[in-house]
Amino acid sequence: MTKAQINKKIFELQTEEDIINFVKERLNELEESSVEETVGQNYTDSFKGYISQKTHYKAAEKIDDFECPDLVYDDITPYVNLVKELKTGTWYNELTLLTTIYFLVCNYLPSEDIGIGRYMAYASHKGKRLSIKTVRENCIAFCSEKSGMAHNLFKFLGIDSEVVCGARETEMHSYNFIYPNGYGNEPMVLYDPSYFVNFVNGNDKLSFGFFKAFHRQDYEALKNGIPMQIDLSKTEENYRKLYGYDGSLDNYKFENENPIYVYGLENAKKYKNSNPRK
Repeated sequence: MTKAQINKKIFELQTEEDIINFVKERLNELEESSVEETVGQNYTDSFKGYISQKTHYKAAEKIDDFECPDLVYDDITPYVNLVKELKTGTWYNELTLLTTIYFLVCNYLPSEDIGIGRYMAYASHKGKRLSIKTVRENCIAFCSEKSGMAHNLFKFLGIDSEVVCGARETEMHSYNFIYPNGYGNEPMVLYDPSYFVNFVNGNDKLSFGFFKAFHRQDYEALKNGIPMQIDLSKTEENYRKLYGYDGSLDNYKFENENPIYVYGLENAKKYKNSNPRK
């Protein structure tokens, strides 16, 4: 199904059964078009295919001396929740989806762990496949689990997406690129479901999905190993137009960040080694 066909179909669905059947149909379509391959941390710089039941998706590097089990996105709940959320409105586009999917991922994959619980869950797992439901139940999701889920949700909607293994500052990190106009076409949107942007008014805080649109020149430079510092102050106006079009953000101050992103495993390791923590 094309992006337009999926969009149209979502707003035609009437009942819970209709939604579930559509989700299963769409996921089956994605499964049938997928191929078996190994991707993820310490394996690939990026991955553009749907993370299917055939995919050996590695959310972490080796656990001790053992291969990390495959993370399997085997729960239809996030896709059902996505369809329900979209149906509460009358339209959506790729930019509004960035915040919708951010909250869906955060709500489905809460993280109350500093790393020990995640390590124990992967290290003690006996099988070769670890269900995303186990990650959820133990509240141990990190960037790889979140970016993989966000990626699949975009793919579910027919929107081109990419999971990137690289770095944020000096931490190895997984994030996404979204391509509203198709792979290779501007804008290339860096999207990080592990972080968010804030607007603050006193004790009130409003958070939205973290994104930065790239022109081809900067996108190619990033892919070629040049670290890119993201000045979110340059994106503030876009956030205000998108989320504060009704004036709801007029009295809120934007909290700016300037994180550095690196694309690719070797580039991330080089950057980390050349910028040791103080």
